[in-house]
Amino acid sequence: MNRKDGGVLQGRVVAVTGASKGIGLGVVQKLTAEGATVIGGARDVSGVVCEGATFLPLDVTDAASVDAFAEQARRAGVDALVNNAGVGVFKPVQDITEADYRRVMDTNVLGTLLMTRALLPHFQALGRGQVVNVTSDVSARTFATGALYTASKYAQRAVTQALASEGHAYGLRVTEIRPGMVDTFFGDTQQGEEYKAEWLKPDDVAGAVLYALSAPAHVRIDEVLLHPVVQDVAF
Repeated sequence: MNRKDGGVLQGRVVAVTGASKGIGLGVVQKLTAEGATVIGGARDVSGVVCEGATFLPLDVTDAASVDAFAEQARRAGVDALVNNAGVGVFKPVQDITEADYRRVMDTNVLGTLLMTRALLPHFQALGRGQVVNVTSDVSARTFATGALYTASKYAQRAVTQALASEGHAYGLRVTEIRPGMVDTFFGDTQQGEEYKAEWLKPDDVAGAVLYALSAPAHVRIDEVLLHPVVQDVAF
């Protein structure tokens, strides 16, 4: 995808986690196409290329890895963070293991906390900044076998809303993106499988992220909830 000079994000520098594939890579491509410089992080970034983006190794569950990534982002002049890294485990409550719990909660919740914490002092010094958390439509509902995953998304929603309240004093704008079913590699499935043909695409979610980041400085987009039309209506 060619980078668009003079796009709506020209001059912006955005850090994106979980950036190697799926929604994260879609976000990187969308933002660079609109002129942003992107620092993308993921556990494995080998072979990932996008004009206007630099990809760095990042394990959001490891504080040292987060700090190293954040330092590079600060040096690049980062003014926005997209917390996108996430995993899911779907089991009945009685089958959830400690390992399941730590994998999901450490990535989805601790990862959001560590990455955000690492950049907040920088945003405070700037007197502005944006944090966009890609969660899920299940950050406010649940379903059978979804206890662990939805608990992590409820927690991310709480973190998002608390951060919005805390950051208001120094000009931080915070947005939660809540997509429904998305055609990605999530849950050990393959992107592009036939049964996902009418689901949201990574580019759809990336468009919501772009909407939040490109809002005028006097506008804060608190949340964006989006679904494919084939998904049952559920709020």
